Amino acid sequence: MERSGHSDTAGQNVPLVSVVIATHNRPAALRQALRSVLGQTLQDFEILVIGDACRPDTGATIAEFRDPRIVYVDLPVNFGEQSGPNNIGFARSRGRFVALLNQDDLWFPDHLAATTGWIDATGADVVIARGIVVEPRPAKGTHARNSVFGNGRGGFYDPAITTGYGSAQMVRRTSLDRLGPWRPASQCYCETSQDWLFRAWQKGAVIATMPHLTVLKLHSGMRKGSYVDDVAREQEDLIDAMATPDALRVRVLSAAEPPLRWRRYTYFRRRLLVAFGIHPRALSFRRRHRRGAFVAKLREIRGLAPMPKREPSAEELLTLYRSRIDATAKDD
Repeated sequence: MERSGHSDTAGQNVPLVSVVIATHNRPAALRQALRSVLGQTLQDFEILVIGDACRPDTGATIAEFRDPRIVYVDLPVNFGEQSGPNNIGFARSRGRFVALLNQDDLWFPDHLAATTGWIDATGADVVIARGIVVEPRPAKGTHARNSVFGNGRGGFYDPAITTGYGSAQMVRRTSLDRLGPWRPASQCYCETSQDWLFRAWQKGAVIATMPHLTVLKLHSGMRKGSYVDDVAREQEDLIDAMATPDALRVRVLSAAEPPLRWRRYTYFRRRLLVAFGIHPRALSFRRRHRRGAFVAKLREIRGLAPMPKREPSAEELLTLYRSRIDATAKDD
Protein backbone atom coordinates (compact mmCIF):
# COMPACT_ATOMS: atom_id res chain seq x y z
CA MET A 1 0.00 0.00 0.00
CA GLU A 2 1.17 3.52 -0.84
CA ARG A 3 1.89 5.76 2.14
CA SER A 4 1.78 9.53 2.34
CA GLY A 5 4.22 11.89 3.95
CA HIS A 6 7.44 10.24 2.67
CA SER A 7 10.62 12.06 1.68
CA ASP A 8 12.72 11.89 -1.47
CA THR A 9 16.47 11.32 -1.64
CA ALA A 10 17.09 15.01 -0.94
CA GLY A 11 15.00 14.85 2.24
CA GLN A 12 12.15 16.89 0.78
CA ASN A 13 8.62 15.97 1.81
CA VAL A 14 6.78 14.44 -1.16
CA PRO A 15 2.98 14.66 -1.52
CA LEU A 16 0.86 11.56 -2.06
CA VAL A 17 -0.82 13.08 -5.15
CA SER A 18 0.26 15.56 -7.80
CA VAL A 19 -2.76 17.27 -9.36
CA VAL A 20 -2.12 18.60 -12.88
CA ILE A 21 -4.43 21.31 -14.27
CA ALA A 22 -3.86 22.60 -17.80
CA THR A 23 -5.37 26.07 -18.27
CA HIS A 24 -5.76 28.78 -20.87
CA ASN A 25 -7.44 32.14 -20.21
CA ARG A 26 -10.47 30.95 -18.26
CA PRO A 27 -9.71 32.23 -14.74
CA ALA A 28 -13.35 32.01 -13.61
CA ALA A 29 -13.52 28.30 -14.46
CA LEU A 30 -10.02 27.69 -13.08
CA ARG A 31 -11.06 29.26 -9.77
CA GLN A 32 -13.85 26.68 -9.36
CA ALA A 33 -11.59 23.79 -10.40
CA LEU A 34 -9.10 24.85 -7.72
CA ARG A 35 -11.91 25.09 -5.17
CA SER A 36 -12.86 21.51 -5.94
CA VAL A 37 -9.27 20.34 -5.33
CA LEU A 38 -8.75 22.38 -2.17
CA GLY A 39 -12.05 21.03 -0.83
CA GLN A 40 -10.88 17.40 -1.01
CA THR A 41 -11.12 15.21 2.08
CA LEU A 42 -7.58 13.98 1.27
CA GLN A 43 -5.28 16.98 1.63
CA ASP A 44 -1.87 15.41 0.91
CA PHE A 45 -1.34 16.89 -2.56
CA GLU A 46 0.45 19.45 -4.69
CA ILE A 47 -1.28 21.31 -7.53
CA LEU A 48 0.62 22.01 -10.74
CA VAL A 49 -1.27 24.58 -12.82
CA ILE A 50 0.25 24.62 -16.30
CA GLY A 51 -0.72 27.73 -18.24
CA ASP A 52 -0.81 27.62 -22.03
CA ALA A 53 0.48 31.17 -22.57
CA CYS A 54 -2.12 32.78 -20.32
CA ARG A 55 -3.04 36.40 -19.63
CA PRO A 56 -1.89 37.91 -16.33
CA ASP A 57 -5.35 37.43 -14.76
CA THR A 58 -4.71 33.66 -14.58
CA GLY A 59 -1.73 34.16 -12.29
CA ALA A 60 -3.69 36.71 -10.26
CA THR A 61 -6.52 34.20 -9.77
CA ILE A 62 -4.11 31.54 -8.50
CA ALA A 63 -2.48 34.05 -6.13
CA GLU A 64 -5.88 34.71 -4.53
CA PHE A 65 -5.75 31.30 -2.85
CA ARG A 66 -2.46 31.98 -1.06
CA ASP A 67 -1.79 28.24 -0.88
CA PRO A 68 1.87 27.15 -1.11
CA ARG A 69 0.81 23.77 -2.52
CA ILE A 70 -0.17 25.48 -5.80
CA VAL A 71 2.67 25.86 -8.32
CA TYR A 72 2.03 27.88 -11.49
CA VAL A 73 4.07 27.31 -14.65
CA ASP A 74 3.10 29.34 -17.72
CA LEU A 75 4.28 28.44 -21.22
CA PRO A 76 5.81 31.42 -23.08
CA VAL A 77 3.89 30.55 -26.27
CA ASN A 78 0.53 28.88 -26.85
CA PHE A 79 0.68 25.11 -27.42
CA GLY A 80 -3.01 25.13 -28.35
CA GLU A 81 -4.30 21.98 -26.66
CA GLN A 82 -3.92 19.86 -23.54
CA SER A 83 -1.20 17.39 -24.42
CA GLY A 84 1.70 19.84 -24.05
CA PRO A 85 0.69 21.31 -20.66
CA ASN A 86 -0.26 17.87 -19.30
CA ASN A 87 3.11 16.41 -20.29
CA ILE A 88 4.86 19.27 -18.49
CA GLY A 89 2.74 18.47 -15.43
CA PHE A 90 3.72 14.80 -15.64
CA ALA A 91 7.41 15.69 -15.88
CA ARG A 92 7.32 18.06 -12.90
CA SER A 93 5.09 15.99 -10.62
CA ARG A 94 6.55 14.65 -7.38
CA GLY A 95 3.64 12.69 -5.93
CA ARG A 96 3.30 8.92 -5.87
CA PHE A 97 0.16 9.34 -7.95
CA VAL A 98 -0.72 11.90 -10.63
CA ALA A 99 -4.33 13.03 -11.14
CA LEU A 100 -5.51 15.20 -14.01
CA LEU A 101 -8.23 17.84 -13.79
CA ASN A 102 -9.42 19.87 -16.78
CA GLN A 103 -10.00 23.53 -15.96
CA ASP A 104 -13.71 23.22 -16.86
CA ASP A 105 -14.36 20.16 -14.69
CA LEU A 106 -15.00 19.48 -11.02
CA TRP A 107 -14.28 16.73 -8.49
CA PHE A 108 -16.54 15.62 -5.69
CA PRO A 109 -14.83 16.11 -2.29
CA ASP A 110 -13.89 12.43 -1.95
CA HIS A 111 -12.35 12.01 -5.42
CA LEU A 112 -8.70 11.82 -4.34
CA ALA A 113 -9.43 9.68 -1.29
CA ALA A 114 -11.47 7.26 -3.39
CA THR A 115 -9.08 7.00 -6.36
CA THR A 116 -5.92 6.58 -4.24
CA GLY A 117 -7.71 3.87 -2.26
CA TRP A 118 -8.89 2.14 -5.44
CA ILE A 119 -5.48 2.22 -7.12
CA ASP A 120 -4.00 0.59 -4.02
CA ALA A 121 -6.78 -1.97 -3.74
CA THR A 122 -6.48 -3.06 -7.39
CA GLY A 123 -2.72 -2.65 -7.81
CA ALA A 124 -3.46 -0.83 -11.06
CA ASP A 125 -1.21 1.48 -13.04
CA VAL A 126 -4.20 3.72 -13.86
CA VAL A 127 -7.63 4.20 -12.32
CA ILE A 128 -10.60 5.72 -14.13
CA ALA A 129 -13.31 7.16 -11.88
CA ARG A 130 -16.94 7.17 -12.88
CA GLY A 131 -18.03 10.55 -14.20
CA ILE A 132 -20.97 12.48 -15.58
CA VAL A 133 -20.89 14.68 -18.67
CA VAL A 134 -23.08 17.59 -17.58
CA GLU A 135 -25.03 18.89 -20.54
CA PRO A 136 -25.36 22.68 -21.01
CA ARG A 137 -28.36 24.32 -19.42
CA PRO A 138 -31.24 23.65 -21.80
CA ALA A 139 -33.53 26.16 -23.40
CA LYS A 140 -36.83 26.74 -21.67
CA GLY A 141 -39.20 23.81 -22.09
CA THR A 142 -36.47 21.25 -22.84
CA HIS A 143 -34.55 18.87 -20.60
CA ALA A 144 -30.80 18.21 -20.57
CA ARG A 145 -29.76 14.57 -20.60
CA ASN A 146 -26.43 13.91 -18.95
CA SER A 147 -24.30 10.87 -19.79
CA VAL A 148 -22.20 8.55 -17.64
CA PHE A 149 -18.61 7.69 -18.57
CA GLY A 150 -15.86 5.54 -17.07
CA ASN A 151 -17.71 2.22 -17.32
CA GLY A 152 -15.47 -0.80 -17.82
CA ARG A 153 -15.96 -4.52 -18.06
CA GLY A 154 -15.50 -6.62 -14.94
CA GLY A 155 -13.92 -3.67 -13.15
CA PHE A 156 -11.27 -2.92 -15.76
CA TYR A 157 -10.78 -0.83 -18.89
CA ASP A 158 -12.19 -2.34 -22.04
CA PRO A 159 -10.84 -0.54 -25.14
CA ALA A 160 -13.99 -1.46 -27.07
CA ILE A 161 -16.37 0.40 -24.76
CA THR A 162 -14.58 2.45 -22.06
CA THR A 163 -14.36 6.23 -22.22
CA GLY A 164 -12.17 7.74 -19.52
CA TYR A 165 -11.73 11.50 -19.88
CA GLY A 166 -8.65 13.12 -18.38
CA SER A 167 -10.34 14.49 -15.24
CA ALA A 168 -11.26 10.91 -14.26
CA GLN A 169 -7.73 9.52 -14.63
CA MET A 170 -5.22 8.83 -11.87
CA VAL A 171 -1.90 7.20 -12.77
CA ARG A 172 0.86 5.71 -10.64
CA ARG A 173 3.85 7.99 -11.25
CA THR A 174 6.32 5.10 -11.41
CA SER A 175 4.33 3.80 -14.40
CA LEU A 176 4.66 7.01 -16.44
CA ASP A 177 8.08 6.25 -17.95
CA ARG A 178 6.74 2.97 -19.33
CA LEU A 179 3.39 4.37 -20.50
CA GLY A 180 4.81 7.52 -22.05
CA PRO A 181 3.42 11.03 -22.59
CA TRP A 182 0.23 12.19 -24.31
CA ARG A 183 0.61 12.54 -28.07
CA PRO A 184 -0.09 15.95 -29.65
CA ALA A 185 -3.62 16.31 -30.98
CA SER A 186 -2.20 16.70 -34.50
CA GLN A 187 -1.17 13.03 -34.32
CA CYS A 188 -4.52 11.76 -32.98
CA TYR A 189 -7.87 11.05 -34.59
CA CYS A 190 -9.82 11.03 -31.30
CA GLU A 191 -9.34 12.91 -28.01
CA THR A 192 -5.76 12.87 -26.75
CA SER A 193 -6.96 11.46 -23.39
CA GLN A 194 -8.56 8.44 -25.09
CA ASP A 195 -5.56 7.96 -27.38
CA TRP A 196 -3.26 7.81 -24.32
CA LEU A 197 -5.45 5.28 -22.50
CA PHE A 198 -5.57 2.99 -25.54
CA ARG A 199 -1.80 3.12 -26.02
CA ALA A 200 -1.25 2.53 -22.28
CA TRP A 201 -3.47 -0.54 -22.47
CA GLN A 202 -1.52 -1.78 -25.51
CA LYS A 203 1.68 -1.49 -23.45
CA GLY A 204 0.23 -3.79 -20.81
CA ALA A 205 -0.98 -1.23 -18.27
CA VAL A 206 -3.47 -2.45 -15.70
CA ILE A 207 -6.31 0.09 -15.92
CA ALA A 208 -9.04 -0.29 -13.31
CA THR A 209 -12.46 1.37 -13.39
CA MET A 210 -13.85 2.67 -10.09
CA PRO A 211 -17.61 2.25 -9.52
CA HIS A 212 -18.02 5.52 -7.66
CA LEU A 213 -19.15 8.83 -9.20
CA THR A 214 -16.57 11.50 -8.36
CA VAL A 215 -16.18 13.60 -11.54
CA LEU A 216 -18.34 16.19 -13.28
CA LYS A 217 -17.30 17.08 -16.82
CA LEU A 218 -18.53 20.38 -18.26
CA HIS A 219 -17.25 20.09 -21.80
CA SER A 220 -16.32 23.53 -23.18
CA GLY A 221 -16.80 22.12 -26.68
CA MET A 222 -20.53 21.84 -25.91
CA ARG A 223 -20.72 25.49 -24.85
CA LYS A 224 -20.38 27.93 -27.74
CA GLY A 225 -18.10 30.86 -26.97
CA SER A 226 -17.00 29.35 -23.66
CA TYR A 227 -13.59 31.06 -23.92
CA VAL A 228 -15.02 34.44 -24.90
CA ASP A 229 -16.88 35.30 -21.69
CA ASP A 230 -15.05 34.79 -18.41
CA VAL A 231 -17.94 33.22 -16.50
CA ALA A 232 -18.38 29.91 -14.71
CA ARG A 233 -21.91 30.03 -13.28
CA GLU A 234 -22.56 26.32 -13.86
CA GLN A 235 -19.38 25.38 -12.00
CA GLU A 236 -20.17 27.79 -9.16
CA ASP A 237 -23.63 26.30 -8.67
CA LEU A 238 -22.28 22.75 -8.72
CA ILE A 239 -19.50 23.54 -6.25
CA ASP A 240 -22.09 24.97 -3.86
CA ALA A 241 -24.25 21.86 -4.31
CA MET A 242 -21.32 19.65 -3.28
CA ALA A 243 -22.01 20.61 0.31
CA THR A 244 -24.35 17.59 0.11
CA PRO A 245 -22.45 15.36 -2.35
CA ASP A 246 -24.81 12.38 -2.46
CA ALA A 247 -27.80 14.64 -3.09
CA LEU A 248 -25.89 16.13 -6.04
CA ARG A 249 -25.05 12.64 -7.30
CA VAL A 250 -28.73 11.75 -7.23
CA ARG A 251 -29.56 14.96 -9.09
CA VAL A 252 -27.09 14.49 -11.95
CA LEU A 253 -27.71 10.75 -12.28
CA SER A 254 -31.46 11.28 -12.36
CA ALA A 255 -30.94 13.46 -15.43
CA ALA A 256 -28.70 10.89 -17.14
CA GLU A 257 -29.45 8.84 -20.22
CA PRO A 258 -29.73 5.08 -19.63
CA PRO A 259 -26.36 3.40 -20.25
CA LEU A 260 -25.72 2.21 -23.78
CA ARG A 261 -26.28 -1.53 -24.16
CA TRP A 262 -23.91 -2.96 -26.73
CA ARG A 263 -25.27 -5.63 -29.02
CA ARG A 264 -23.15 -8.75 -29.13
CA TYR A 265 -22.29 -8.31 -32.82
CA THR A 266 -21.35 -4.63 -32.35
CA TYR A 267 -19.17 -5.41 -29.37
CA PHE A 268 -17.45 -8.27 -31.22
CA ARG A 269 -16.78 -5.99 -34.19
CA ARG A 270 -15.21 -3.36 -31.92
CA ARG A 271 -13.06 -5.99 -30.23
CA LEU A 272 -11.91 -7.16 -33.64
CA LEU A 273 -10.73 -3.63 -34.43
CA VAL A 274 -8.86 -3.58 -31.12
CA ALA A 275 -7.17 -6.89 -32.03
CA PHE A 276 -5.79 -5.17 -35.13
CA GLY A 277 -4.51 -2.24 -33.04
CA ILE A 278 -7.28 0.16 -34.09
CA HIS A 279 -9.07 2.21 -31.45
CA PRO A 280 -12.83 2.01 -32.27
CA ARG A 281 -13.30 5.57 -31.06
CA ALA A 282 -10.54 6.79 -33.37
CA LEU A 283 -12.18 5.01 -36.29
CA SER A 284 -15.52 6.76 -35.70
CA PHE A 285 -13.72 10.11 -35.42
CA ARG A 286 -11.80 9.37 -38.61
CA ARG A 287 -15.05 9.15 -40.55
CA ARG A 288 -15.90 12.71 -39.50
CA HIS A 289 -12.52 14.45 -39.10
CA ARG A 290 -9.06 14.26 -40.56
CA ARG A 291 -6.24 13.71 -38.08
CA GLY A 292 -5.89 16.67 -35.71
CA ALA A 293 -9.08 18.34 -37.02
CA PHE A 294 -11.17 17.57 -33.92
CA VAL A 295 -9.29 20.05 -31.72
CA ALA A 296 -9.41 22.67 -34.50
CA LYS A 297 -13.20 22.32 -34.55
CA LEU A 298 -13.40 22.60 -30.75
CA ARG A 299 -11.33 25.80 -30.83
CA GLU A 300 -13.80 27.31 -33.29
CA ILE A 301 -16.77 26.44 -31.04
CA ARG A 302 -15.01 27.81 -27.97
CA GLY A 303 -14.29 31.13 -29.68
CA LEU A 304 -10.52 30.63 -29.89
CA ALA A 305 -8.19 31.52 -32.73
CA PRO A 306 -7.03 28.71 -35.04
CA MET A 307 -4.32 26.36 -33.74
CA PRO A 308 -1.00 28.18 -33.45
CA LYS A 309 1.62 27.28 -36.05
CA ARG A 310 4.49 25.07 -34.93
CA GLU A 311 6.83 26.67 -37.49
CA PRO A 312 5.88 30.37 -37.78
CA SER A 313 7.82 32.60 -40.13
CA ALA A 314 9.93 35.50 -38.90
CA GLU A 315 7.17 37.88 -39.99
CA GLU A 316 4.58 35.94 -38.02
CA LEU A 317 6.81 35.99 -34.94
CA LEU A 318 7.24 39.74 -35.38
CA THR A 319 3.45 40.14 -35.44
CA LEU A 320 3.15 38.03 -32.28
CA TYR A 321 5.67 40.07 -30.30
CA ARG A 322 4.19 43.38 -31.46
CA SER A 323 0.76 42.23 -30.29
CA ARG A 324 2.27 41.43 -26.88
CA ILE A 325 3.75 44.90 -26.63
CA ASP A 326 0.36 46.41 -27.52
CA ALA A 327 -1.41 44.24 -24.92
CA THR A 328 1.11 45.25 -22.23
CA ALA A 329 0.67 48.92 -23.09
CA LYS A 330 -3.11 48.61 -22.73
CA ASP A 331 -2.73 46.93 -19.31
CA ASP A 332 -0.50 49.77 -18.14
